[in-house]
Amino acid sequence: MARPRTPIGSYGEIHTAQVGSKWRARTRYRFSDGKSRQVERFDVSEAKAKAKLREALKGVEEGRGSELKPSTPLKLLANRFLEEKEGAGRSTGTLTTYRSAVKMHIIPKLGDLSAAEATPAQLQAFLSAVHKQHGHGAAKNCRSVLSGMLGMAVRNGAIPRNPVKELDLITRAGKRGSEAIPLDELPAFIAKVRADEVLVERDMVELVEFMLAVGWRIAEACALEWPSVDLEKGVARMEAIAVRVPKQGVVRQPFGKTSTAWRTTPLPADTLRMLKARKERVGELTPLVFPTPLLRQRDPSNAQRELRERREALGYPELTTHSFRKTVATALDAAGLSPRDIAEYLGHQNPSLTMDVYMSKQSGSRRAADLMQEHLERLR
Repeated sequence: MARPRTPIGSYGEIHTAQVGSKWRARTRYRFSDGKSRQVERFDVSEAKAKAKLREALKGVEEGRGSELKPSTPLKLLANRFLEEKEGAGRSTGTLTTYRSAVKMHIIPKLGDLSAAEATPAQLQAFLSAVHKQHGHGAAKNCRSVLSGMLGMAVRNGAIPRNPVKELDLITRAGKRGSEAIPLDELPAFIAKVRADEVLVERDMVELVEFMLAVGWRIAEACALEWPSVDLEKGVARMEAIAVRVPKQGVVRQPFGKTSTAWRTTPLPADTLRMLKARKERVGELTPLVFPTPLLRQRDPSNAQRELRERREALGYPELTTHSFRKTVATALDAAGLSPRDIAEYLGHQNPSLTMDVYMSKQSGSRRAADLMQEHLERLR
């Protein structure tokens, strides 16, 4: 009488053998396609090899092929999510953030849960713990990655809805974001920056002046190179951002934070004169417009830290590099520019907090540059 076939989703007898200094545990598992395939694992002892094999067999079905199921463990779903984002060409900084959230938080705490077990209650408790132990940023990154992971599961029919959509938003209690410098205080602020010996020594003064004139992000300004500055036409092209990559250091990433970040910014006349003088000083020494004093690529994080170290002395204890960007937006808004004009000048993806309009135009408004020049003239 023939021996009955092993049921789908189960395995037969586990066989062990010592192979060199390790033990091998091996069996045949019958997959959902009806075929039996050999699965094996190794470890330092026979018992540990068997235990490792049994643990591997729990998720062996989900680890094969492209199909996602309700029983797919979140650790496998997380790796699939990372692979998808890498294939989609996400920025180096974004991928680093995603990997950190997956490896440091999601897999250690949720990795053994299945997609079906990832309920709003489970996820809310996890995010609350991350927020308490590791802060607002870590919790927000984890929420974003979980939303992407479980959204993938929904699209593949593994679960009916994304549970992350039912979670509370991650808020930064008791802390405000960076604020614009009051426009009537700008002359005194610029005077303090120009008189600060530490900022002068670190060659930060003209970087601050540039950001206060054009509203670029710190990573955009740090990556600016002379070929992207047309002194004859009086414009600067945002074509890259500076990012720190693990094991590589600071590199120029040839695309911006958003799809509308790439833009051509008309320069106020004073900013153009400053850049012409700066090019005469350093243009032959480095392609970078705002390098470090040693003419190396400036790290945006270091530039932010250097400013934080001086903000008490400047009299603005909450000052950040993003304050300059908000100051430009405030100045242009006060001058009566439309949200569209401001968005084009700053490279915003959304024209304002109350509008959700995708901005496809890539050249900033000349009127914005002229208005900023009026503000700069009052700082002389």
